[in-house]
Amino acid sequence: MMLPPSMLVMCAGNLCRSPFAEALLRQRLEKAGVFAEVFSRGLLDLRSQPVPPAALRVAAEFGVDLSEHRSARVTIEDLQHASLVLVMSARQRKYIGELYPPVIGKVFLLSQPKDGETVPDPLDKPDEVFREVYGEITQLVDLWLERFGVI
Repeated sequence: MMLPPSMLVMCAGNLCRSPFAEALLRQRLEKAGVFAEVFSRGLLDLRSQPVPPAALRVAAEFGVDLSEHRSARVTIEDLQHASLVLVMSARQRKYIGELYPPVIGKVFLLSQPKDGETVPDPLDKPDEVFREVYGEITQLVDLWLERFGVI
């Protein structure tokens, strides 16, 4: 499978899961010396919010800096631009398909290479929940990168 030139990672608010997956994907690609555009968005309009403190702390434990991230809502242009869209749940995939049907063929669950299960939202949960979710996202990102032949 070929590496898509532009990857969009999405979750509900673009505060916890998708920013972490975006930064991790970018970091892994840079380490491999491979270029692809990676960006993240959310389904909700949270007006440029920073990631919560727990997300910052736990992401740092994984070697990922989310201090500059601000939430952004997805646009039709974002969906058109992306070669691949990775979402956290089947419900999000369905919503995107209803929002803009022409893109459904390039929308996949982040967890598809593993089990197709929802990646749970750790927002407002303790650090340990963030650790579990970020550990799972790390595994899933690596599985996608294996599919693309990057790692």
